[in-house]
Amino acid sequence: MAGVSNLWIPILVGSLASLRAGGAYSFVLPTEVLTGVSGRVVRDWLLTHSEELHLDLFPPGSFPGVLQEVAIVSGRIADGPRPSSIVSFRERLPQGVLEWQHVGKVGEATWTRYLLTDAHLEALREVAELREVQALSDLARFEVATVTGANAFFCVDADDVVDYSLKTWARPLLPRTRHAPGLRFTQADHEAIAAQGEKAWLLDFSASRPSPESAPGAARYLAFGVSQGLPSRYKCRIRSPWHRVPVVAPGDLLMSKRSHLFPRMIVNEAAVVTTDTIYRGRMLANSPVTTASFAAGFHNSLTLLTAEIEGRSFGGGVLELVPSEIKRLLLPASDRFGGELDRLDWVSRTRGTLEDQALVDETDELAVKYIHGLSSSLMSTLREARECLLLRRLSRT
Repeated sequence: MAGVSNLWIPILVGSLASLRAGGAYSFVLPTEVLTGVSGRVVRDWLLTHSEELHLDLFPPGSFPGVLQEVAIVSGRIADGPRPSSIVSFRERLPQGVLEWQHVGKVGEATWTRYLLTDAHLEALREVAELREVQALSDLARFEVATVTGANAFFCVDADDVVDYSLKTWARPLLPRTRHAPGLRFTQADHEAIAAQGEKAWLLDFSASRPSPESAPGAARYLAFGVSQGLPSRYKCRIRSPWHRVPVVAPGDLLMSKRSHLFPRMIVNEAAVVTTDTIYRGRMLANSPVTTASFAAGFHNSLTLLTAEIEGRSFGGGVLELVPSEIKRLLLPASDRFGGELDRLDWVSRTRGTLEDQALVDETDELAVKYIHGLSSSLMSTLREARECLLLRRLSRT
């Protein structure tokens, strides 16, 4: 069980391993058993060693005294290892009990796909085989950006820059993807959020810059940080000096780590840096599409469905993706999307909220137009599947 971080996992697997063939089990487990990275150990073990494998799901609030959402996993131990097993689902809803089955396969990154119907999964399989549909890992690479250990201190607004004379160390920052209204984040966008009083600057006290201790204003700001106990924080105390944050260079692309309706993909035209709330990305040298085409084609129902499948929500209805999960997203890869970036940027900026369905609808239409073999009916099924998982996630807020 090396590398497993959740205590319930080794306890569960150890308990199950003590049962003889035919032995029955039933456990109340956190629903991260379906999606968590470390929970994959449990999922693969259950499929390999179980028969009559059942998962019972419940509406939010069914167990008021439990702090996280749970499922009941039950079954019997098989008489020998197997490559797959039938997983039976029962979801208990106010209007009755829904039941369905899927053949679970060892090695699946998550079981979120098993919450969909056979028709949904068949459409996804068909589209995934299209020549112009590719895994994100074949097109681009995304990495964690700057980890400060104290964002509230190292991210500053325009008033802080003036009051403490920090201009020498201030680098333009996008604090959150919600501060980017479109698919392109421009210099004008950065100036706008700075004027609104947002924390639009990241302090870079690297060795290549003048020493802040010798500047009265900056020294006063560092003293404020010391008074807040920042040098004793983990990320700060392992640095020397504590305030020298290893600032990561800007990415050509920016992607939200956590999202509400769907993750955002943004072209970083202003060359701003970000903290670890936003991933930085770049196109691979052999990518068949440009940065503009990649960003313009991202917000479609296929890609957003795979984000729901590969990501996870540990509570509050927020979707989170880590870089290893981002790699597995599927994208319609056509360079013809690039000519639509300005129009889609306008749609994102002008039609309702930042995560308006209008952007997805427009991108879906373009994907059907540009990707050979991706029909309107297939896209409609993918949209329905994505909405199914989205509504399920949002109901857990």
